[in-house]
Amino acid sequence: MTIDTHGRGEDHDALRNNNVRLHRWQSNPLHHKLKTLAGVMGNVLEWYDFAVFGFFSDIIGEVFFPKSQSKDLSVMESFAVFGGAFLMRPLGGIVIGFIGDTSGRKEALEISIFLMALATTLMGCLPTYSQIGNSAILLLLIVRMLQGLSVGGQLMTSLVFTLEGRPKDRWGLYGSFVMGAANIGTFLGGLVAYGLRRTLTEDQLLKWGWRIPFLSGILISFCGLYLKYMCTEDESIPGHVAVVPSNSNCHDDDLPEKTMTTTEVEDEIDDIVIVESDPDDHRIVTSSNERQQQTALDTSLEIKRPPNPLRLAFSTENRRALLASAMVPMVWSGGFYVSFVWMAIFMQDLITPPVPSAFLVNSFSILMLGIWFPLAGVLSDFVGRRRVMTVGGLTFGCAGPILLLVIGNLGSNSMWIAFFSQMGLGMSLAMWGSPMCAWLVESFEPEARLTSVSIGYNLAQAFVGGMSPFIATLLMDEFGKGAPGILLTTLATVSLLGLWVVAPSHDYNRQSQEDDSNNVDTVNLELREIT
Repeated sequence: MTIDTHGRGEDHDALRNNNVRLHRWQSNPLHHKLKTLAGVMGNVLEWYDFAVFGFFSDIIGEVFFPKSQSKDLSVMESFAVFGGAFLMRPLGGIVIGFIGDTSGRKEALEISIFLMALATTLMGCLPTYSQIGNSAILLLLIVRMLQGLSVGGQLMTSLVFTLEGRPKDRWGLYGSFVMGAANIGTFLGGLVAYGLRRTLTEDQLLKWGWRIPFLSGILISFCGLYLKYMCTEDESIPGHVAVVPSNSNCHDDDLPEKTMTTTEVEDEIDDIVIVESDPDDHRIVTSSNERQQQTALDTSLEIKRPPNPLRLAFSTENRRALLASAMVPMVWSGGFYVSFVWMAIFMQDLITPPVPSAFLVNSFSILMLGIWFPLAGVLSDFVGRRRVMTVGGLTFGCAGPILLLVIGNLGSNSMWIAFFSQMGLGMSLAMWGSPMCAWLVESFEPEARLTSVSIGYNLAQAFVGGMSPFIATLLMDEFGKGAPGILLTTLATVSLLGLWVVAPSHDYNRQSQEDDSNNVDTVNLELREIT
């Protein structure tokens, strides 16, 4: 029995030319740079959109909640809504991570980017409490949950999408670009908040000014469009196989392989025609039917479907790594939102007198954090992830509460004291958060990597990151300015235990690359033999 294809003869030349052009573009160094830039810029804009809510939480508290209550209570309620969005992040991580492990990282990244653009634009169009009453609070919560769903898959998808196409010995550096981009997005959000607060009156901010940063969220969709139409999936992605279309006029050395998902290979089989030989050796072409197609797929091609990434993520052998991936990011998640999102409101509204130019101080502290990230990432490539992370975790856990007290008691007298104190917090966090990116990706096998990383990281964000500003405000109200420092030390302790006690010591990356290469070669050889 031999196999031929329907209507392929006249399309072979066009297919060959398209594949050659695609191969040349994929091989162009500019393509890899633009792909990385698109993913990073999407990360910048997405985190700008997400952080803007935190920086305008005091305004949002007045716009969306009853004016009869105190300002502190409005801020706490606003931070509660801010944290509520984080509860959707694990679900977003599961859904978008599953898509990334089964249909490709690029498709998952596109979905998350467009979801965030939609949610943020809707945020800027919401009616206020004075217009529709309690319904405004409900709509606010729904839109924030949609944002949480989006960002729950975006950061880790962007991280895995970027690292899997880069040399492993530079994962620390490239991982720092992804997380650093999130910090730059937060910096831009803080800068916009500072600019609007400086140029608009409080009445203007309450009436229409708060909508401006949210409506700008539509910009993120342009990065999604570039990824959709100009970028291609890396050939080494799990769940993809390489297929070479049959063509008697094409040679192996001039026709590049076409990377396809397993589902797309099945679609290709739908067009196959079975050519059988009769007893007199006359060739008879019979139309393919469902049974013949399934036989061709299961027995001739012998393509192994990838395992369910959700089942792999929660498998017995993966549980320790999954638990560690939820514990290790806690100090980063909670520490960042206390040190740079809650801190802006703390310096502006929660201490008397406020820190001069509090939002400007906070914005440039975040910028310095983004600058420290590549340095910490490169260092981890040379001396190891755990060593750099340990130094960062210990210094943050010990010095964090002290620096918080300095800001609360001395920052009112000098913006420079507040700035250098925040920068100290940022240096410690960078030494933890930057190597953490590569560490997370290296902790899981490729077949369930994106799903596992997204679940673990977003569990930390949901239960620690999102609620940290609310908890910090509550602690300060009950026990004083230094009380939130207890939260920082506790988070550092839990994360260090996750890194050194819970996390298994293995690296799936090198072995998985060899396995992926062997699988692609095997499937490609079988396809050539039957075509």
